[in-house]
Amino acid sequence: MGDATETVHVVHGPSRAETVRGALRSLGCDERIIGLPGELNFGPIDPPDPDARRAWIRTILRCDPADDVREPEAPWADATSAHVHPVYWVCMSDAGEQASFLEFACRMAGRPFDIVDATGLDLVTPAGVRSPRSLGALRERDIVASGLKERRRAFSQGESDAASAAWSLLRRENAPLRVVRDGCLVSAPLTYFDAVLMGLAMGEWEVVARLIGRAIHHLTFDVDPPDQGVGDVVLFGRVLALGDAGDLEVRGAGPGMRAYEVRRPRTFGHA
Repeated sequence: MGDATETVHVVHGPSRAETVRGALRSLGCDERIIGLPGELNFGPIDPPDPDARRAWIRTILRCDPADDVREPEAPWADATSAHVHPVYWVCMSDAGEQASFLEFACRMAGRPFDIVDATGLDLVTPAGVRSPRSLGALRERDIVASGLKERRRAFSQGESDAASAAWSLLRRENAPLRVVRDGCLVSAPLTYFDAVLMGLAMGEWEVVARLIGRAIHHLTFDVDPPDQGVGDVVLFGRVLALGDAGDLEVRGAGPGMRAYEVRRPRTFGHA
């Protein structure tokens, strides 16, 4: 890496980028942080077309208007520019983070970069030692106290080739969902989380946002392996689809999960 090359820190999503930025500033590091857009653990990835992904999210998931946005290309171009040396921060147990990382590694096309991998990081908390499932679960003080910045290392050519090959396979499969199994990102059907939503639905009407919040909590804390970062956009789309199929009862004018109500279907002969 030449002296004129700028070091930039890269992370999935603007929220995680702000946390990493705050942690680095507290450590006296003022290097630039880039948050990469897009939730590549769901939706089409072949071709990697933001317009195609937006159309899919709009029509298949019937997203809230607030989520109907085009994923900008500029941060990706900036993070993989030949004029920067990237340091990529990731927790591989989160499907969204791993998907973003694999896309980044593929775009780097074998050029060198560093990685800060929080997978398996031990955090000391009042409840004991725990490992974060996502960078999104870390606070600035967690990053500082754990010495996560010191885990920075070069990502080897062999690792880069393997990451690119893994993402190329996922692109060819082009499944609607991608989840983490045994540490690796794998393709999954659109119905992957349906059983959880149906199992957690109540017998009385409630706002869809409540069911989705309960499902995310259950998938995060009550199952092993955990949900790997599934969010409300996917779950909301599935609630509407389950309503169409009669597996849940859904009513409301929409749009958005707070403008619909949901309940378990009433069995024949009951009010």
